[in-house]
Amino acid sequence: MNMALGCDTATNVTSARLTTLQDNNFTFVGRYLNRVEGAHDGLTADEVTRISNGGLYIVSIYQNNGSTGADYFTNSRGVSDAEDAVALANGLAQTDNTPIYFAVDFDATASEVTDNIVPYFQGVLSVLNSSTKNPNGYKLGVYGSRAVCDYIRGTYSATTRYTFIVDNSWRGDFDDWNLRQYNFNTLLGTGTGQINVDYVESSSHGGGGWKE
Repeated sequence: MNMALGCDTATNVTSARLTTLQDNNFTFVGRYLNRVEGAHDGLTADEVTRISNGGLYIVSIYQNNGSTGADYFTNSRGVSDAEDAVALANGLAQTDNTPIYFAVDFDATASEVTDNIVPYFQGVLSVLNSSTKNPNGYKLGVYGSRAVCDYIRGTYSATTRYTFIVDNSWRGDFDDWNLRQYNFNTLLGTGTGQINVDYVESSSHGGGGWKE
């Protein structure tokens, strides 16, 4: 699915905030499947219906506290995160065979990629590649630096994984992405419709958005 201009947000998309997104001509919104207290709201069933009826697609993100440093990323953590993410996506009736973007929210060095990030995603894939654990066929998505996305993408075919790059000063030189995040922490709208977003654009590969 090819998408154009979108955003992601840590905030629940209320009716008023949805109007702001529509007024800014966004075609999709990235939202977190899981709630992390003090960091981001989790996507709700009512929100899925609201966003879908409003004509926008949803891009699913999964991120826990601790994912801003290498120590978080282990094989066992990848397994538990993927199991949680699949259960949440299934509970929200996320469309089959669409991606969940697992966040690597720091500028990982080459050794941190091989020693930490790779084992983590091997754990994630052990869940996603299991028809028993992942009966809906959710796909691997990677959110992170160009270097992280490039390394993980280089290991798997383009039809089975999605990349969501953070376009800042972090390491890497990778342009074959699905989604690109920029214009960080932008306040849009007024009053109850005000919402803090990062701008996101999709490439011709599509970003894997879904609707109810």
